[in-house]
Amino acid sequence: MKRTQIAGAILACAVLVGMFFVPESIGLGKEGIHTLGVLIAIIIALVTEPLPLGIICMLGVPLMVVFGAVPNIAQALSGYTNHILFFVLVSFGISEAIAKVPLSKRLLVLLIKIFGTKTKNILLALMLCAAVLSSIMSNVATTAVFVSVVLSFLNVYEDTETRRRSGKAFMIGLPVASMIGGMMTPAGSPLNMLGMDFLVDAGARISFVQWMCIGIPIALVSLFAAWQFISFVFRPAEIGADKVKAYISSLNIPPKYDFHEKYVSVVVLCMFAMWVLSSWFPALNITVVGTIGFAFLFLPGIEVLNWKDYTRSVSWSSFFLIGTMMSLGNALTANGVSEWLVGILFTNQISLPLFLIVALICLIVFVLLIPIPIGPALISMLGGPFLSLATAWGISPTLLIMPLVICASCCFLLPLDTVPLLTYATGYYKMSDMPKVSIAIQIVIAICVSVWVPIALGFLGFI
Repeated sequence: MKRTQIAGAILACAVLVGMFFVPESIGLGKEGIHTLGVLIAIIIALVTEPLPLGIICMLGVPLMVVFGAVPNIAQALSGYTNHILFFVLVSFGISEAIAKVPLSKRLLVLLIKIFGTKTKNILLALMLCAAVLSSIMSNVATTAVFVSVVLSFLNVYEDTETRRRSGKAFMIGLPVASMIGGMMTPAGSPLNMLGMDFLVDAGARISFVQWMCIGIPIALVSLFAAWQFISFVFRPAEIGADKVKAYISSLNIPPKYDFHEKYVSVVVLCMFAMWVLSSWFPALNITVVGTIGFAFLFLPGIEVLNWKDYTRSVSWSSFFLIGTMMSLGNALTANGVSEWLVGILFTNQISLPLFLIVALICLIVFVLLIPIPIGPALISMLGGPFLSLATAWGISPTLLIMPLVICASCCFLLPLDTVPLLTYATGYYKMSDMPKVSIAIQIVIAICVSVWVPIALGFLGFI
């Protein structure tokens, strides 16, 4: 084991022991302290990885029971019964189907032809391509699909130093674009669906199209700003039009669509059309439509996917991470930790313009992502209390939940989330490289959310 792994294991155990010596206070009882202790211990273990990520998340379930954070195993598994987790499994299948046909490469080449062969423009094409695909499939899966594409592109560089410098830009730009693209539609991220569930509980249902009206403008502005920051800071080296053409040829994209590529395109387009129609026909639930479309990829005689390939494509670490964090979020709410935390951060009365209220929410969410760098945990922990806070402040709950979800989805200050970890593992950049651009990107996102969310919600009739 590495020193960081040993230190992480020791620190996590110390937290689990130390929480027994933390005195109870007003609003935070023994169960709440133990729930918070288990969460902190798991986060420490996830960051330092003394065990595989999936195993750490699986251990979180019995730890909640053993330390009294929940009364029984059924409560500890409550996050695993959420329909969102089922959609996560489906989205990996859809992603695998898209990866098995040349659709993603074809889109990338089309964008390169539109934007040009300069390296900076190729980076924009890659980021835009990742963002578009991420709007209808998992951020993790999108990043995984393009990692190999980026690696093959970087091999065009003959000089090791220029390859490494350019690799920083591409390997940081890819997960950032995937996360930003995930905010475009509710299907782009499980976190979006989690936020929609909170709004449904508050009687403020937001439709698929309404979400797009809010998310797409923020995503496009943020994506362009992220591209500019990454290009300016890391300055990817030029390689010349001839080498770009050689790279495009190496992708071996057939000139015509074959049957499987056409079939996958039709299935994906039909799913998206039904998701849009769900704005007027609620029975077309995102998970329901996604699961039916997913099943069509396995039809006998067509078999875009088979079960063996599908199960290999699933990121089980992400599955267990989301399930356990939603369970912990439920426990944090049930044991009063969420209300206690919100009570510390906010007052029961506020007299600020709406855009400043939203800006405050964005700032606090991004700050909390430093000690709690896991989106599902943060949304599960703050969602319920934010609904109560909205009632106390006399404002629409959408003004708090939308900024919470959008900002928590952009968890890339450091490469600790599952999405940036995929590119961090390639070794092209250090932990300290990401904040050189991620802080500025998060500031832009906070400004966009603060300005656009109140305007869009007012236009859509929520405020």
